[in-house]
Amino acid sequence: MKRVICTLLMLLPGAVQASGTLLMIAPLNHTMPLARFDNDKLSGGIIKDLSEAIAQRLGRSPVFISVAVDQVAAVLRQGKADGVCYVRPFWIDGDFYWSRPLIPDAELVASLPTAPVIRSLFDLRDRPVGTVKIYRYPRVEQVLGLRFWRQDSDTMEENLRKMMQGAFNHTLLNQSTLAWHMKVNPSIKLRADLAFASFMAQCAFNKRAGGGPAEIEKAINSLVDDGSVEAILARYR
Repeated sequence: MKRVICTLLMLLPGAVQASGTLLMIAPLNHTMPLARFDNDKLSGGIIKDLSEAIAQRLGRSPVFISVAVDQVAAVLRQGKADGVCYVRPFWIDGDFYWSRPLIPDAELVASLPTAPVIRSLFDLRDRPVGTVKIYRYPRVEQVLGLRFWRQDSDTMEENLRKMMQGAFNHTLLNQSTLAWHMKVNPSIKLRADLAFASFMAQCAFNKRAGGGPAEIEKAINSLVDDGSVEAILARYR
């Protein structure tokens, strides 16, 4: 299904020139609180709310396209979409306009209650660790090298499910994801052992999108300055 979505998208020439719309990518690997999908269609989450707010400030209507994670950079680079939120410059390759930092988060190691406590990344050497396909973990790779034993899944949510089923004792995920799932499902009993990389995620835009970088920057700055971005994030805490 994911490949079909991307293939259909590639058949839409000049998508970013569509008058009155802002075409935003919804990466299919995301889970709540970032994104909720129903039959591969974005239906909720921070990405949806933030993208809608940006489009409104630009005087445009948001349109979302669901894209497999390994196709996000290519779709944006080829001008088949206007933008994508919750990314960082070293996560995707291309010459894009980058917004100011918007979404605070952190990468951490979560563990089963019965597993050994992880006090440093060195403690993960030669242990199977839940990871997400295509995701880059530069800090972990730097520390562990070839002793980084990835156990890839399509999403962080799938990683959590596999770990709860005993497939491995530790997983790498975002702090926001762990907090959300433990909040909505109290039966999830996990330890947040080690937060090893705090960051601020951004939005990336095709430089021809939404009237150009200056208009996008103005729209996003206004959303930050009037508290709209913080209000969106607060809904999911």
